Amino acid sequence: MAATNGWVSANKACESLGLDKKTLFKMRDDGTLRLGPHYAAFKDTFSRDSYRWHLASVRKELKKKGIPFADSLSLGNTEPSSIDMQAEGQ
Repeated sequence: MAATNGWVSANKACESLGLDKKTLFKMRDDGTLRLGPHYAAFKDTFSRDSYRWHLASVRKELKKKGIPFADSLSLGNTEPSSIDMQAEGQ
């Protein structure tokens, strides 16, 4: 699945955020993360499990709500990962 300008698969989002899929999907289902700004369906989406996630928007929302997640900068890594750069369109 090719990334579409800042949008990544659930697997890549979980890896980058340090969350498991169950947690990510729970936040989707309970309304913490919303369709549109945080996740979306694209042409190749065939189920809710294959939505793509916008990492920058998800990070911003999690920070705003005080929900802990892995942040590459807070882990002592001063360079964003390739997943982070791809998600933010760099």
